[in-house]
Amino acid sequence: MDEKIAPHVDEIIRALGTTNTTVNHAIIKEELTRLIEFKVPPEEAKRSLLKKYGVSEVKKLTDLHGGERDIEITARILDINLKVVGIKGQERTIFMGTMADETGAKSFTAWEDFGLEIGDVVKVNNAYIRLWQGMPEINFGPRSEVEKINSGVLDSLTASDMDKPVPLAELMEGAAAVHTIFRVMEYHQQEINTKNGSRTILTGIAADSTAKLPFTSWEPNPEITDGATVEVKNAYIKSWRGIPTINMGEFTAIARSETDISEDDLAPILDTAPVRLDSISGRMGVFDAVIEGSLISIRPGSGLIIRCPQCSRVIQKSTCRVHGVVEGLYDMRIKSILDDGTGALTVVLDADLTQKVTGYSIEKAKEVAALAMDQTSVEDEMRRRLLGRTMRARGNMTKGEYGTTLVAAEAELTEMDTAAAAIALIEEMGAVPQVFSGEGESP
Repeated sequence: MDEKIAPHVDEIIRALGTTNTTVNHAIIKEELTRLIEFKVPPEEAKRSLLKKYGVSEVKKLTDLHGGERDIEITARILDINLKVVGIKGQERTIFMGTMADETGAKSFTAWEDFGLEIGDVVKVNNAYIRLWQGMPEINFGPRSEVEKINSGVLDSLTASDMDKPVPLAELMEGAAAVHTIFRVMEYHQQEINTKNGSRTILTGIAADSTAKLPFTSWEPNPEITDGATVEVKNAYIKSWRGIPTINMGEFTAIARSETDISEDDLAPILDTAPVRLDSISGRMGVFDAVIEGSLISIRPGSGLIIRCPQCSRVIQKSTCRVHGVVEGLYDMRIKSILDDGTGALTVVLDADLTQKVTGYSIEKAKEVAALAMDQTSVEDEMRRRLLGRTMRARGNMTKGEYGTTLVAAEAELTEMDTAAAAIALIEEMGAVPQVFSGEGESP
């Protein structure tokens, strides 16, 4: 036993040596031995003892998955913005942004003002990780210790193979030091609040021959114009509801690319042919997907609804669960299940798209509900009109606690050739049956 635990004891002593904690070697050995005798795995036993003596577990950003507590992180602040939130009926200012080490980038929320600035390299003790929109987020607050340290502690966050740009389709959440080339499909200026006041950023859509992705440039750059092909080095990737977003900050180099991405190059991703659901259902999010299938269910909560004027939540009996009794605003939506034979997902249509596919305006829906003296009668009528029909929709697909959902930006009812679609699917499966006319020999 002594020989087996000796390396673990030495590791604990070394970790404690980086602090002002002085602990007897024999005591550490005794406590570790006792934990292992009680069938505690050695790694868990070490973590328990380090936590007992006030030492956080050191983690790299790529190793964070959610649920970790009392950890130590060293990373550079890539961007930081303030946000005012309501907590227990009181307004509170928090600081949200992105930090990166040599392994990747992650979002963070600081619940106190630690005086952080873009470019700072910080060591954070007693941080904890929670899942937000399905992705791990670093949190630190009153119990945390944040120390600004020499920036040389971290690598430059420049990838070793920066000469090789990465296609957009291969960019994943958490990637840092990203080198890529894309065409600017569109961009917009946007004003946001930061801890240093209002700030102008650029948001838009990037495209290459493999994918389209949203982007954010935290610094205005003259190279970002409609139709321009730009080469970007040292960007980083964040996700919102599973959709990767290219982020370009203070340390990102943006230049006009020597090779343009042409309309012909973009043809594969500009094609509006629907994708099969089984090809995207395993992903956490898809940007600007086109899908088509049969409407097999209109879910409860569709039709005429009433929203809170302050937070837009759907309310019942004039009561919002956050703002109490309110005078609600009428709205419409459809929450449907669409199935294309390879998979199924939820498709949500707003009031305009609901009117487009059903012919119901909000005013007409209110008349129907008043005549029936039942608001759910609108939902029943929409179910009667839509079930069994085929629909094509376009929008962003996300995956969350309620399953896979596409919030439609475009939608229309279609007439699908189900026989042709079935034959195409069978051919793809490599099992095309012989077709008989009904005369002559039987199969």
